[in-house]
Amino acid sequence: MQSAIRHGVMAVLTALAFLSIPAVSAEVMAPETARTYMEEVGNRTVDLMKPSTSPGERTHGFIKVMLESLDFDSIGTAAIGRLARSATPEQKREFTPLFAAYVIDVAIEKFGNLEITKFGLGRALPQPNGDAKVYTRIQVGEQPMEVYWRVHATDSGPKVNDIEVAGASLTISYRGEFERAGIATVPQLLARLKEITRGSKSLPITQQALR
Repeated sequence: MQSAIRHGVMAVLTALAFLSIPAVSAEVMAPETARTYMEEVGNRTVDLMKPSTSPGERTHGFIKVMLESLDFDSIGTAAIGRLARSATPEQKREFTPLFAAYVIDVAIEKFGNLEITKFGLGRALPQPNGDAKVYTRIQVGEQPMEVYWRVHATDSGPKVNDIEVAGASLTISYRGEFERAGIATVPQLLARLKEITRGSKSLPITQQALR
């Protein structure tokens, strides 16, 4: 149960201790700005997870929060590693909404029926590449978890570009999953994601939002 919760949180709120340091951001994310942003995202999520919220409202709200708060272009690029360098612009445009739908579907499946009872904020620390890392403590039922969020600056404001739960990075977790599946080319990756997201209720929404 605890393992499922951890995987769900990683997918929902979709690392913050990267195994390698990303390139320096064009714009530095102020730690306090990142902390305030995560407080807003956390409060919205807690409201969605209340027992009084209907399943339909929760699912719709979940998709909306994740699309607005996670930078799926950045997360997806990091998750596929070296394959990102060989992807054409058209393949990248096709990949991002497929990947986003996959992450969101996993989050809803693993985390959508749980109740967040508390969302506590801790320190926000500047990172060498200009990002900020925000520490939070989340209470899901009887299970407390420490979750770290990497936040960076985008043209549309702060966005989460990685999440770490129990030392496990969201981007590195998905990269490992694709590697274990033997995916070696971008066409193979796209075919795999299309298979996984066949019938996905979130895919039409991600395709519309991320086109």
